[in-house]
Amino acid sequence: MVEAAEVVYNGNILNAEINFGKIQFTVMEGKFMKIVVIIATLSLCLFSCGGDADNAEENIDSEMTVDTIDSTETITEEEIIECLYSTVEDYAQITSKEQLVSEFGEENLVDGESWYAEGTVKIDNTVLTDPENGQVIKYLWEEDGNTLNFLEVNYYLFDENYAIQGTQIVSSECGVSTGMSLQDLKEWNGSDFRFFGFGWDYEGGIFEDEGSKITECPIQIKLSFDLEIEVPVEYLGDQVFNTADDIIQGAPILIDKLTYRPAEE
Repeated sequence: MVEAAEVVYNGNILNAEINFGKIQFTVMEGKFMKIVVIIATLSLCLFSCGGDADNAEENIDSEMTVDTIDSTETITEEEIIECLYSTVEDYAQITSKEQLVSEFGEENLVDGESWYAEGTVKIDNTVLTDPENGQVIKYLWEEDGNTLNFLEVNYYLFDENYAIQGTQIVSSECGVSTGMSLQDLKEWNGSDFRFFGFGWDYEGGIFEDEGSKITECPIQIKLSFDLEIEVPVEYLGDQVFNTADDIIQGAPILIDKLTYRPAEE
């Protein structure tokens, strides 16, 4: 006869398997702790069907054996590590500078300024370098310097001289990510779309057509030409392209920036 039971010992949940008097415990939850000695006595009552109850009852003293697990032993089960911050939406859960400092510490943050609207609007920012995964996230604040205005994630990472240091791939829950190619974005969207040319303040902006996945995604997507090569002049300036255009086919265009703006209440 085999029976199973669950026992709590020193804050750990133990699985108990009872097999004709032998009981084996295995630690199932909590930090593995070495159990020195556990001794117990189990009385099993066996009843014979149709027989006299007094004659059928027998007390059996059984030895309880306990498997011990040392904290230095290798855990055979795959260890699952939960990453608290990974997607754009994860980082957007932080809605104030105070919360950002509390979560990541000042040592992982750099304050600065960003300019928008053709250099006419200045917005204070804080750039986070996540110590867990190296992702670089820019938080831009309201005028109070504490409330989240919007959040940006870039594919290209630059130094103070605006030289490319590297790239990063950060995803959104809706299915797009920095570094995603124009062709992959078109396939994800399910249809062609229009966007602005490059080399000016509104470069790579996408026209949001009603009913498209790009429009339904809460993340604003900005395109860029591959900055590792010089942008051909025919792609520059205030002009509109369509992903169906011949000139666009095979062009090294990708998602350069993802922007998240908190929903208005």
